[in-house]
Amino acid sequence: MATAIKWSVPTLLSASLVTTQLDSLGNGSESAVSSAIDNTAGSYLYAAITVKLGSITPTTGGSITLRLTVGDGTNTADKVAGDTYTAVLLSGASAKVVIFSLVRLPPFNCYLSIINNSGVAFNAADSDIYYRAYGETT
Repeated sequence: MATAIKWSVPTLLSASLVTTQLDSLGNGSESAVSSAIDNTAGSYLYAAITVKLGSITPTTGGSITLRLTVGDGTNTADKVAGDTYTAVLLSGASAKVVIFSLVRLPPFNCYLSIINNSGVAFNAADSDIYYRAYGETT
């Protein structure tokens, strides 16, 4: 009988990786990088990244882009070198939650930033980024 490959149990939800990096981030701007996701020991393959934004009213088709960059222990790659993931935001005035469910994690320190293409500036507070790492198992 063949051995089935399935998802491993994800790690617990992390503490927020940002403090004020997303506060009042202007439309068309990219945030400073987050605290590190240290994947050097766990070597997880993927992460689900949760982005919570305080109440905003995005324009039609407004979106956010998540950028993941890596560090080698001494240096951090320029932001333009990172993997990107984009999600359209729901319209209407409310807090927004976006979950990028399949973000590839290299076995290094990883840093996240957000590009705001929502059409408006982010709220001045109540924005966070969390992650849960996972992989594959047999």
